[in-house]
Amino acid sequence: MARGRDGRPLGHRAAARPVYNQAAMKDPARWLVVSLPLGAALLASCASGVTPMAPPGTDAPTPLVGGDIVPVPTESSASLPATPTAFCANDALFLEDLTLPDGTQVLPGGALDKRWLILNQGGCAWGPEYRLVQIGDSRIEGPRELALYPAVAGGQAVWQVALVAPQEEGEYISRWRAQAPDGTLFGDEVYVLVVVDASPLTPTPIPTADQP
Repeated sequence: MARGRDGRPLGHRAAARPVYNQAAMKDPARWLVVSLPLGAALLASCASGVTPMAPPGTDAPTPLVGGDIVPVPTESSASLPATPTAFCANDALFLEDLTLPDGTQVLPGGALDKRWLILNQGGCAWGPEYRLVQIGDSRIEGPRELALYPAVAGGQAVWQVALVAPQEEGEYISRWRAQAPDGTLFGDEVYVLVVVDASPLTPTPIPTADQP
């Protein structure tokens, strides 16, 4: 068989050498230097639990915490503001008796119009749900509760009750207090204190002169 200058048989085609288009592939050592740091960075991100950023235009992956799927909050749910909780305190301060000072003498069975001047020193306005309720039992006749006179916070109000004195003589008291819509009593206690006594209220006969 005829041989060429390199000693190979004629008619035998030498294998084509690969063509390297990139500088890194022409130099295997350089390719390893580039690849190893990239692989190390990927392994470190997996070990730390950091989720790689998704390319623009793709859905973000759902992170895993302790093996459980944690939903990613959307813009609509994350931007909702918290609802504030309203709170105010109730309080009432007695200022003065407007009618029937303590110890007023009244007739048996007489009508009693008792009024107190009150300051709303709390933070709540007194609306239709607020009541003025009687505390304990009393021989003085009257309603057990009635609507509280409206008053804004810091304003004054007149509390008024219509009562009837007992028929028997003696000292009697009727006690009252404000009640919030939830049933809680608040503020100063007010009362009416009267003395039923008919004798001092009996008209004294006017003496007449003797006839000649």
